[in-house]
Amino acid sequence: MNNILLQTDVYKMGHMEQYAPGCNKVYSYLTARSDRNFDETVFFGLQYYIKRYLSEPITPEMGEEFLTYRKMILGSNSEEIETKIRALCQLGYLPIEIKAVEEGTIMPVRNVLMTITNTHPDFYWVVGFMESLLLKLWYTITVATCSHQYRKIVSRYFNETDEEAMAPDKDFQIHDFGYRGDASEEGAAISGVAHLLSFLGSDNVPALPCAVEFYNADVNGEPILLSVPASEHSVMCSFGREDEIGAFRHMLELYPTGIVSIVSDTFDVYKVLTDFAEILKEDILKREGKVVFRPDSGNPEYIICGNPDAEQGSNEWKGAIRLLDEKFGSSLNSKGYKVLNPKVGLIYGDGMYLERYVRTLDRLKEMGYAASNLVIGVGGILRNHSRDTLGFAIKATYVEVNGEPREIEKDPITDQKKKSHKGLLNLQKVEDQYITKDQCSVAEEADSLLQVVYKDGQLVKETSLCKIRKLVKAQEAVSVTEQ
Repeated sequence: MNNILLQTDVYKMGHMEQYAPGCNKVYSYLTARSDRNFDETVFFGLQYYIKRYLSEPITPEMGEEFLTYRKMILGSNSEEIETKIRALCQLGYLPIEIKAVEEGTIMPVRNVLMTITNTHPDFYWVVGFMESLLLKLWYTITVATCSHQYRKIVSRYFNETDEEAMAPDKDFQIHDFGYRGDASEEGAAISGVAHLLSFLGSDNVPALPCAVEFYNADVNGEPILLSVPASEHSVMCSFGREDEIGAFRHMLELYPTGIVSIVSDTFDVYKVLTDFAEILKEDILKREGKVVFRPDSGNPEYIICGNPDAEQGSNEWKGAIRLLDEKFGSSLNSKGYKVLNPKVGLIYGDGMYLERYVRTLDRLKEMGYAASNLVIGVGGILRNHSRDTLGFAIKATYVEVNGEPREIEKDPITDQKKKSHKGLLNLQKVEDQYITKDQCSVAEEADSLLQVVYKDGQLVKETSLCKIRKLVKAQEAVSVTEQ
């Protein structure tokens, strides 16, 4: 069993005796302070941390273990610290209240996302003590936000180049290849669910049981996570360099129907898209399904759209999309853009960061091809972030000392970006604009979009993956309309 008392920073181990004498209440908030990378956040992950950590009973054994380790680190334990820790363990739960926006809410940075306060005057210190764990929300929120940025790009280019009938394909345009690129099994699982707020396509298996266990995903309801049979380089190499085409034939025999993805850059991707494609053309066209070619090496923009610096008319100059068009044909949609023969497709799964993806879709558009022709896989790019990507912080803005209210703030003269709000907070939405107001009265703080989600060891307000997805998509629809 995890000991939640040990899931903190060392300096938090002494704060319980450092607050002003007579302190009986602490009130803190979570916010994203930086718009350097993204100007908005998708709130996600709180329910996971509540179910996974905050709902566990706190036992005397946990307290003694905490005191043992604290003494090992800091050399001694004061009587006050021992008394307060043992009192918390006697209580048996975390006496705090967490209010938050609804998971799936998309809002500009620098707004309050969540507040934390104590529900028992003796345990004011627990608010700050839990900061280190609760600040892990930076990860789930940042990954959810990054995937949403991809979704916005997909929607933009689909609106410009694809017919409405292709809209369901948007759910599969960005595929999660990130399990192997995460630092832990837990991180891979919950970040995989964060991606599933915006897309259905994923190869991240741990995300599925995580969505079921922590976000009430219905295994008998709408799809949670979907993928297709796909080869890898070791599979292709096992047939020998001289019989690479045998590997392609084997894949087509194994999967005579449906979508199958075949890695195509083991040796010469251009040979695959020309010579092999010609040899296999009849078999591909008679299949009930789609054969997706997957080149994954080189400059993605050039491999997909062609290298303008290559010899004009060469395979390198043409690029994968035109080579598939030459071999299997395409049709024009009502917007005047080419859509490849539905028997073939293209996926690229390496190095497709947001700016490069936009450049590639721009090139496709200039070439006259619809965005739906290209699926991409992203993995480490979704997760290559830190707490500083959005500048996440939890800061105290209000305390009570001997029952006397004190509005407090952080305001460093050397960095105004780190200035915090002050006092009790209220979040409102006025004409589609979120506004965080500080220095509120108790009544104003209570009349807020922030709702109680956790109180005294219990999850109070529960949500589901289905509800979160609907909320995200509803906000996406508003965003698209505004464009």
